Amino acid sequence: MSAHRVKSRIGRSRLDSTVPRGSLSAISPLLSRKVSDKILAQPPSVEKVNVKERENPLAWKFISFSQLSELLQLTVDEVQKPLAEILQFKSYQSCLKEGIVLDYYVSGFWWSKEQNFTMLQKSTFMTLLKIILENISEKHLPLLDNLKELKKIMADVVQTSLEKNESGEFFTVDQAKAIISYMKISLFQHYKLYEFLFHQTPDIDILDGKLEVEIIQSASPFPSPLEESLTWDIYSSYVLMQPPEELEVEVEEKAEESEEITAVVDVLANYTIDDVKSVLDEVAGEALRNVQTEVIEKLQKQEEAYSTRISKLIK
Repeated sequence: MSAHRVKSRIGRSRLDSTVPRGSLSAISPLLSRKVSDKILAQPPSVEKVNVKERENPLAWKFISFSQLSELLQLTVDEVQKPLAEILQFKSYQSCLKEGIVLDYYVSGFWWSKEQNFTMLQKSTFMTLLKIILENISEKHLPLLDNLKELKKIMADVVQTSLEKNESGEFFTVDQAKAIISYMKISLFQHYKLYEFLFHQTPDIDILDGKLEVEIIQSASPFPSPLEESLTWDIYSSYVLMQPPEELEVEVEEKAEESEEITAVVDVLANYTIDDVKSVLDEVAGEALRNVQTEVIEKLQKQEEAYSTRISKLIK
C-alpha cells in the first residue's frame, strides 16, 4: 500500500474520531455550498453571457393594432377625424386646446410613418408622445424634469449593444437620435406655449366680444359696389330697412317696367336688320331736312338784315 493512501486513511480516521457521526450529515450541505460559491466566483469569461429578452413597455398602450392599421391607410387630411375619436375630442374644430393637441398627435403620427417605423415602433412612439404631453398637462413637470423623463423612457425602448432584436420591437440608436431631435423641435422648443395652453385660462370676453357697426343708408336705389352681391329684395329688407308697403310698390313698378321692356323686345323681334336700317335712314333723312330748312330760314333773315343796313348807308 502506497504512502499516499495511508495518509488519506489516517486523515479520514482522524476526522471520524474528532467529529461525531451524527454531525456529518449537517456538515455535508455546508461543504457543497462552499463548492458552489467557488464555482460562481469564477470569472464570467468562462461561461457565455445570456441576455434576457425584454418586452417593450410602451407597445399598444395608447393605440391598438386595429386602430393603427386603419390610420396607416388614410391620407394626412383624413387622419385627423379618427385620431380625434381616439382622443375623445368632440369640439376640436371650435376648441383651441383640443385643436392644438390634435395637431400635435397628427404631426407625430405622420412623422413616424415617414420614418418607416415598424408597427410596434409606431405604437411605441405614439405612447411616448402621450406620456411626454401628459407630463405637462397633468403632472405639471418643468422642462428639465420632462427631459429626464424622456431620457428614462428612451433607455427602456432602445435596444442595447448586446441585444439582437430583428423583429423591430425596439428602436435602434439612430432611430432614438431622430426621435429625440423631433421631440426637441416639435415640443421642447415650445414648452412655455404648451404650459400656457394647459395651465392658463384665455380671456372669454375677447372671444365673446360684440362689435356694433353703423350702416349708412344710401340715397341711390342701387347697391354700392360692396353690396352688389346681394339681391334687391335682401338689400331693401335688411340694409335699407324700408317699410313693407314701399317695398311692395317698388317691386310692382319694377315688374311693370320689365313687362314693358319685354313687350318692346317682342315687337322688335319681327323685324330684320335691313328693316331696321331702312327705318334709321328715314329717321335720319327727316332730321336732316328739318335742319336744312332751319338753316335756310336763318340765312334769309340775315340776308334781309344786311340789305336794309346797306340801303341805309347808301342814302
